[in-house]
Amino acid sequence: MTSRHKSFGSDNHAGAHPAIIAALAAANAGDAVAYGGDALTAEVQELLRAAFGAQDAAFVFNGTGANVLGLSLMLRPFEAVICAESSHLNADECGAAERILGSKLLLVDAPDGKLTPGLIASRLQGRGDEHRVQARAVELAQATEVGTCYTLAELGAIRDFCRANELLIYIDGARLANAAAYLDCSLAELAAHADVISFGGTKNGAVGAEAVLVMNARLAAE
Repeated sequence: MTSRHKSFGSDNHAGAHPAIIAALAAANAGDAVAYGGDALTAEVQELLRAAFGAQDAAFVFNGTGANVLGLSLMLRPFEAVICAESSHLNADECGAAERILGSKLLLVDAPDGKLTPGLIASRLQGRGDEHRVQARAVELAQATEVGTCYTLAELGAIRDFCRANELLIYIDGARLANAAAYLDCSLAELAAHADVISFGGTKNGAVGAEAVLVMNARLAAE
């Protein structure tokens, strides 16, 4: 009997979708302004802004870059990020947030990968104390590293709690398309709960393509 090896490796182990390769080949013709100044980049930015209801959109090459850029828009040097201990930001990005941003991660034990208002509240001690790092951002992964999804109601409850406590929300959306399909909702419905959100293409058939969408008008203006 032949045994089959089944891999549960990351979805970016697979090759790019043929339609993506065809689109890249079609775009790779003629000349265009470099560094994002071309017409195609502007068109994609506008499509993303429309799909998410976003104020602005920027492109990076991978999910770690998206998380670092997205969080950098929110944090001052003495401010910190509340996140699940199992989050990709903490467990799988080789300390990028701490090294590049210089920002402390305030970890929460969340067995199902999901934060709640109560769990977030547990890391708010010391606010206003000049000797302690100040929590400012809450990072949520949608979907999480353990395969769970926040419902729209759960996201709404977290959003309301964060607004009441002057916290900003960053959503790691490396697998946001999967979450939208599972929840049968639009990308805009998910993004409405965030101040900044990333949108992953690398894990959905693209080639090194991630976007950072700024939802918060004040952050976009800054």
